[in-house]
Amino acid sequence: MTIATERELDDDLFTRTKLFIGGTWVEPGGDNRLDIVNPATEKVIGSVPEASEADVDRAIEAAVDAFRNSPWRRLSYAERARYLERLAEEIEARADCVAQAYVYDFGGTIRSGQVMAAGAAALVRAHVGYVDRLSDDPERVTVGNLEALLVREPIGPVLGIVPWNTTFYVSVVKMAPALLTGCPIVIKVATESPLGSFVLAEAIEAAGIPEGQVSFLPGRREALGAITKRPEFNYISFTGSTAAGIEIMKDAAENVTALTLELGGKSGGIILDDLDPVEHAPLVFAGTMAQAGQICTTYSRLFVPKAKEAAWRRALADYYDGLVVGDPSDPATDVGPLVSASHRDKVERYIEIARSEGATVIAGGGRPTDLVQGYFVRPTLVADVTPDMRIVREEVFGPVITLQPYETEDDAIAMANDSEYGLAGGIFTLSEERAIPIALRLEAGNISVNLSSGSFQLPFGGYKKSGIGREGGFAGVEELLEWKQVQLKRTPPIDVPRDAARM
Repeated sequence: MTIATERELDDDLFTRTKLFIGGTWVEPGGDNRLDIVNPATEKVIGSVPEASEADVDRAIEAAVDAFRNSPWRRLSYAERARYLERLAEEIEARADCVAQAYVYDFGGTIRSGQVMAAGAAALVRAHVGYVDRLSDDPERVTVGNLEALLVREPIGPVLGIVPWNTTFYVSVVKMAPALLTGCPIVIKVATESPLGSFVLAEAIEAAGIPEGQVSFLPGRREALGAITKRPEFNYISFTGSTAAGIEIMKDAAENVTALTLELGGKSGGIILDDLDPVEHAPLVFAGTMAQAGQICTTYSRLFVPKAKEAAWRRALADYYDGLVVGDPSDPATDVGPLVSASHRDKVERYIEIARSEGATVIAGGGRPTDLVQGYFVRPTLVADVTPDMRIVREEVFGPVITLQPYETEDDAIAMANDSEYGLAGGIFTLSEERAIPIALRLEAGNISVNLSSGSFQLPFGGYKKSGIGREGGFAGVEELLEWKQVQLKRTPPIDVPRDAARM
């Protein structure tokens, strides 16, 4: 298969010279640059500045000043929402750039990239709709004989940390509630795929959002210093691995900083016995192979009825082997490359570990023979696994799926729950009535029936080691609002002792 040449790409999109800090484009504080590497060709197609500790200082200073002095905080929710509507329009106007960044910077397929901007704009507009649930005025309440005011105020400067998969969309997930609530946000961007943040910054600028509200810092953790320990942040919103989340939680504890953690997963997909293996094998595609399995909610463990195990092995192996792996810019491609060489190596190591522990690779298991360049791994199905194998226990974050048989639905539920993670779960069946009781017994925060799991227009987050708190939906807005009570009077009035003034 031929991969699209880099000559067709827009140089202005892939090479940048300035950083977006405090709502303006500024010269970077250091000289380091991050190469933009096309995962499908392994070629450098551009570069962007890497942020430094000096840039962190500038971004934090801008956020703190904006929170204290910017008129943005004094705007009503409805006034901020009008800016968000303009932001949604500017995102839609950049749909082609968003798609190119997704394909050539990350390696996602063009079919997904073409809807990325529309999905992000819809998420922004969902926050416009939350205005009706928010009040700009204090609420006067009576509790017993006490009268008081209840006020909801923005929590303050937010640090958002976004991963390399769908950088653009996850940045919007964190930014939209911050803007609506009046919280300035500094977004730390992963180095593997930083380009989407530059496109989003252009949309923010064009929407006229005042200075100080948003900064983007693409850079390695060591280059940015101890950013998660900075006391100026009142909230941290992190999306990434569980191991990194644990370290960030420790850092936040030093300043008692509130936080939301959306972490890893080892999600299970339960296939019920009313499905036909050959006819319904494609149902699992979105949940297992979207973004080449580089999604935190990927159903990396599939459970099938034991009575139909042989048929499901054949059907799923044939289906995965038949998926088109290759050029992500080609609409015919089903599975694109992984994000980097190092990540491809990690995924391949897990496949070899599975083999060494006695599992059987019945589909895929290596690189495509017709693609000598690019970070590709064929869709891989691993059978004959046991619950203690690393391929079953640990997050691979790639196109590698295990297959396990179950005797009863109770067994399937127990197997799905047998994980330290609890981010997502899937149920595949013709019967919604059968699916709902199973969904309510799964120990995970996001369950889908015949779909891939998770919507950020609803509260999104995980159980167990998959995270703390929720982002998305109105719950994500509430996370960034503090409650304040102002006690006014009691009825009847309190009889103050005469000596109280001298106490």
